[in-house]
Amino acid sequence: MSADRPRTDRDILIAAGRALGRIDRDGIRALTNLSVQEIEAMALSLVLFGLVSIPPELLTPPETLISNPSNGVSR
Repeated sequence: MSADRPRTDRDILIAAGRALGRIDRDGIRALTNLSVQEIEAMALSLVLFGLVSIPPELLTPPETLISNPSNGVSR
């Protein structure tokens, strides 16, 4: 996939799923061999699923960790 081409949510999830498959197959060794693009896809997948970004300097995490803007529900 070209880095210049915009990716769909499906493209991102497929890339993240393949990276996860490598981790499942190869264990901890796969973590050191993931590409920046695979790590980015995994992070973007968390965003797609609604995980709230927590700044590293924030000592106490927010009450709401998952947001769902499509229906206004937070968990």
